Amino acid sequence: MKFGIDMGHNCPPDIGVTGIRQEDDLTREVGTLVMEKLSLLGHQVVNCTPSSASSVGDSLRQRVEMATSQEVDILASVHFNAFNGQAKGSEIFANSDLAKTIANIVLKNIVGLGFINRGVKNGSHLYILKKTKMPSILIECCFCDSKSDVELYNSSTMAEAIAKGLLESISI
Repeated sequence: MKFGIDMGHNCPPDIGVTGIRQEDDLTREVGTLVMEKLSLLGHQVVNCTPSSASSVGDSLRQRVEMATSQEVDILASVHFNAFNGQAKGSEIFANSDLAKTIANIVLKNIVGLGFINRGVKNGSHLYILKKTKMPSILIECCFCDSKSDVELYNSSTMAEAIAKGLLESISI
């Protein structure tokens, strides 16, 4: 199986949200570990995070082009949410019925860590999900501006939950 992993943002001027922790740091932590875990189990992994971009639009376009040109089977874009310091939990956006099935499996594993289940949602309004043809999910791991989510967060267990969910989904 060939997985595309996108560490959301991390490509100025495409930078993530700031909360108690910076989204760019968190997505890099989790994304790197997810790629390592999948690779160690013998799967092909493509890092779909660009190294430079002229704009946010260019950054998004490059991510889609990498996933498409490398013909990944599943694309997972790792993100962290922020709102008002009060919202908490995990949610995943998906681009198709198959992606929703994958997202539900991944979300079940993340919720198993103790995060509130905010559900699987239609991601057709999100560029990376709208422009990809393979099953694609955008994972909002938790809220980086929520004290309770940040206290619960651990990069290793989050990455393990995502990798486990992706691997469980390939049998569907």
